[in-house]
Amino acid sequence: MIKVKTFAMNSKNIAHRERLENSINAFLEANDIEVIDIKYSTCCYMNANGAECWIPTALMIYNDKQ
Repeated sequence: MIKVKTFAMNSKNIAHRERLENSINAFLEANDIEVIDIKYSTCCYMNANGAECWIPTALMIYNDKQ
């Protein structure tokens, strides 16, 4: 069955993309899946204090082998 999983790291620093990769790798190690595709994106917005906030995200499309 084809499924989708979203990963997001709420961060003010785009360098935290490494945490995103660690989350994806942990998910891959914990599940018996076949990855079809992974799409990465980064969103930037201004918070109430006027500071830039970066949110690196990933969308994984995978086939659940179970």
